Amino acid sequence: MLLLTLWLGCSAEAANADEASTEGSVAATPWPEGDSRGMQEIISSLQSRERALERREKTVEAREEELRQVEEELEARIAELETLRTDIGLLLDDGDEERQRRVKAVIKMTETMRSGDAGVFVSELDDGLAVEVLDGMNPTKAGKVLASMEPAKAASLAEQLTLPTLQQGS
Repeated sequence: MLLLTLWLGCSAEAANADEASTEGSVAATPWPEGDSRGMQEIISSLQSRERALERREKTVEAREEELRQVEEELEARIAELETLRTDIGLLLDDGDEERQRRVKAVIKMTETMRSGDAGVFVSELDDGLAVEVLDGMNPTKAGKVLASMEPAKAASLAEQLTLPTLQQGS
């Protein structure tokens, strides 16, 4: 602003007073009257640039507000999804507890069977469940069940019994 006033020929005191009175407010800046046609073009160009900047600033502010709203919506959605994740985790835990209860019942039933019948029964189970049942049984009874099974199936299940728990399902 100071350069413009010096170029236009205004006094430095008038320029400083003008700057102090309009500090922080671009829209309130009065434009000096120009004497020549070139001055009028420069002033007109600067005024149009100022209007363009004001429009751009309003657009940026509107976009910032839209982004704030979208961010709030996303945060609400994330909170909702975290609640759902917690609920699903609780349901899965309940399902695991129920499955463990049922597996224990199958283990008890298998232990009460004769070893020959138990061998046929366990050999028809899914390998993962068969290993889980054999692992939960009394070792002596499990050995008798394996002995009554087809040798290849018994060997496969015995091998799976030796694997760490995480590898048994694969």
